[in-house]
Amino acid sequence: MAEHQLPTDNRPLPTDNACVSCHQNLAGRLSAVVQEWAQSVHFRNNVSCDGCHGGDPAVKRDQCGDDEAFKNRSHQQRSRELSLVNRPDEQFTSTARGRSVSYFCGKCHSQIKEKHLGSPHGDLGNPTCLYCHGQGSHAITESKVDIIDLRPLSQGGRCAVCHRAATMETVAQVYKTLVNAESQLKSASEQYGKLETFGYRNLALKKMYGHSRETLSQLRQCFHSFNMREINEAASTIKTNAQLTQDTYEMIQALEVAKGHQAFIGIGAVAFLLSFAGLLLSYRKRYLH
Repeated sequence: MAEHQLPTDNRPLPTDNACVSCHQNLAGRLSAVVQEWAQSVHFRNNVSCDGCHGGDPAVKRDQCGDDEAFKNRSHQQRSRELSLVNRPDEQFTSTARGRSVSYFCGKCHSQIKEKHLGSPHGDLGNPTCLYCHGQGSHAITESKVDIIDLRPLSQGGRCAVCHRAATMETVAQVYKTLVNAESQLKSASEQYGKLETFGYRNLALKKMYGHSRETLSQLRQCFHSFNMREINEAASTIKTNAQLTQDTYEMIQALEVAKGHQAFIGIGAVAFLLSFAGLLLSYRKRYLH
């Protein structure tokens, strides 16, 4: 990979990170991980290599006598669990497997970790976080509903690798619930913005909208547990709040329309009176002089 290649969001790779400056000039998979990371949600949120793998990215090459000393110093205090190793049978991999991946990612994503470990996925230790969110690479994706892959196995569907028709119905139900909740919240957001343009700023409505956004985050966390009761409760809260926002919007919009009609009638009346006054003045000048 070329030095300082631009990632997907057009930010240059950091030049003061020992991991990046070294690995991007290595061969094969050792440099590919940098390119993958540069397209990840971790990169966009400034989570660097050491956030998962440990090590010291602040080491400078000119602080070390040679390349080997530079490598050893930057690799100090690496995570034993996510230290990448070369194996003849797997070429380039990590010692982390199954539930240990959930525990490791859970150091930052603690609430999702608890949901996942309590789910059928967590009980089996598979699929791991990386299977769904990174597809085995460092290109960790954002939490979007499209991660739920409803395609059949014949079309490369990732959920269908384990799930058959009966359980895929549940997967589809969860997918539909998430899509509807996100759509309802988006609509409520647009309506809330329009209410503000009307000059309507209601503290209770603002709190309710904020609560809905928090609930959507909780809903995404609940998804990892596949607990349909929790999922449906969170979705129901969003639906109720979105409906209240819509009702408020329609009411205020109706009032604005009524005010517009009143203003139009008022302007028409003024125009009529001015015209009538003009006619009287003209009549007076023409016939009374």
